Amino acid sequence: MLKKLFKAMILGRAASAANQTLKTLSDRQLTDMGLSRTTFVSEIVISVMKDLDKAEKDMSHRQMINRLVNPQPEGSV
Repeated sequence: MLKKLFKAMILGRAASAANQTLKTLSDRQLTDMGLSRTTFVSEIVISVMKDLDKAEKDMSHRQMINRLVNPQPEGSV
């Protein structure tokens, strides 16, 4: 549950930051990036969401590897 809350807070902050950034960008700059005023915020939020999902997946994968490679398993003396 805390992960979901944390993720929602990060996505909300990303949307807010994207809205602030959008105010400073010209239409030419947006076109150069391949975005428009209507898609900029949603594209940024989607990008951040993908990054968060990848980080979560990688962390789980690392934890699994650490368990498999750990020379002193839990419960051993």
